[in-house]
Amino acid sequence: MRWWIFIYFILYLPRSFAFEYPYIARSARGLLMGDAFTAVNDDSFTLFYNPASLARHNSDLTLYPFNPGVSVTNILGDMDKMQDMPEDPVGVADVLMDYPIHAGYGVAPGFKMFNFGVNFIANESVDLLLRNNTHPTLDMDIRSDRGVIFGLGLPLGSSRISGKTKSGMQTSLGLGVKYLERTGVKDSIALTGTTALDTLSKKDLAGIRESLGEVRGIGWGFDAGLEHVMKAGPSQLVLGLAALDITGTEFKVESNPKKLSVADIRDQVNLGMAFMHDLKLFNFNLSADFRALNQEMDFGKRLRLGAEAGIPGLAVMVGMNSGYYSYGATLDLFFMKLTAGFYDIELGSKYQQVKSKRIIIYLSLFDFSFDA
Repeated sequence: MRWWIFIYFILYLPRSFAFEYPYIARSARGLLMGDAFTAVNDDSFTLFYNPASLARHNSDLTLYPFNPGVSVTNILGDMDKMQDMPEDPVGVADVLMDYPIHAGYGVAPGFKMFNFGVNFIANESVDLLLRNNTHPTLDMDIRSDRGVIFGLGLPLGSSRISGKTKSGMQTSLGLGVKYLERTGVKDSIALTGTTALDTLSKKDLAGIRESLGEVRGIGWGFDAGLEHVMKAGPSQLVLGLAALDITGTEFKVESNPKKLSVADIRDQVNLGMAFMHDLKLFNFNLSADFRALNQEMDFGKRLRLGAEAGIPGLAVMVGMNSGYYSYGATLDLFFMKLTAGFYDIELGSKYQQVKSKRIIIYLSLFDFSFDA
């Protein structure tokens, strides 16, 4: 039984602290474009990047009723290491030392009505980073999110564009509000300490979670953004500026004796630009993001680049995020969109310090748009 609990301790805790910015949700398509998505931002995850992009919505109503996504650590490139996994717990810990482990899943169903949008949030994330050979320490950020986000994109001035506009410009202001309940814990524990020993002594999942000190917090967040679109025939250039979680989104946690907390969301200011060219039988996007302009960060970690090319029914994405590459594809079968691919992200505070390799699979069913 204790061996099973140790395995759970290693695999469950990956809902953990690997220094990643605690985003609520990400577009799978965006991640495979290097997460350079602030100015592209035209799928079901618009509100998580820049609410001003809602002003580009060209239908009276668009529904996204069911869109689950799963992301896990990509061990395909480390199969030799995993195949030679020792049988004893100490050996397992040696293999996993400094190896980020991730697992996450969630849905964000919603709709866009004219320039207004809503997404409901139900996410689970699991991350783990075991470090320090001398005194093994497990960094963890356990997160289970439930909530809602809604926003509005307002065109400014008299200039407007739409799906039927052949050329023109539009400047838009966006505002967003989110309510989030986050259950989990953000902490670092020594594997030889009393907390780890107490956890290993538990015989059920509820006891393990209680021993780790899982807590619940409630938070409100506010977003704002600007976007400028210049359209000429089948081409358009988009410039976007987003201020997400203005002043930060902090979670008020119910009192707990260990004074534990869940991961708050820091404010982040992002600048994005994208060039899009859409012919009926072929389209492509080129995009770039400069992230966290309000924070001290290596330039290489700020820069995100992405590209997408497609024909009806199929699109291919490539990108670079903090010096790491991503690639994948989307298959569009009218009632179903399936996106899958590989992406790497930076978990450390410096450029190319701690690399996390991941696989993502995203399915969107029964999306449709309606014009009165």
